[in-house]
Amino acid sequence: MATSDDFVRAQARALIRVLVHYGLDRGAVGERTTIWHDVETFGHSVAAAGDLKTIGRKHAGTAAAVFCGGVKHRAPNAALYLALASFTRASPPYRFLDSSRWIALSFAFRDKRAVAEAAIQSEVLERLEAAFAAETELGAKATPEAGSVLPHQEKKECIRDNTK
Repeated sequence: MATSDDFVRAQARALIRVLVHYGLDRGAVGERTTIWHDVETFGHSVAAAGDLKTIGRKHAGTAAAVFCGGVKHRAPNAALYLALASFTRASPPYRFLDSSRWIALSFAFRDKRAVAEAAIQSEVLERLEAAFAAETELGAKATPEAGSVLPHQEKKECIRDNTK
């Protein structure tokens, strides 16, 4: 039987899955942000739901700076950062709703628009909910054991093995 911690970790995995689906895992410099890694690691760990709020507090200062500067200049990466940050702070019913708004705004900023289209936000929200449903169906099978290698770490290991 799934616990509330399993539920929140499945939400985190669903968020990362949708961001990767949209190609948002490729930042301006080709690296994922620290908050991205923290949310992804949380989704594949045995951490408690309260640890998600700890991640949010850890990145609160950066999120505030991103909000002040990035949104003003309509930076798509700023909106993406805020999607991840809002996910860590929102209550369970609003995690996907708040994140979908920021993801849709990221697309708008990328297209040099100031306002996100409601249809895009609805599509993102539907994808988040579908990814969450898939994650909960997979249950424990989708979650690696604590201490195992995450998908982004596997790729680095493969590259290192090829250079030997």
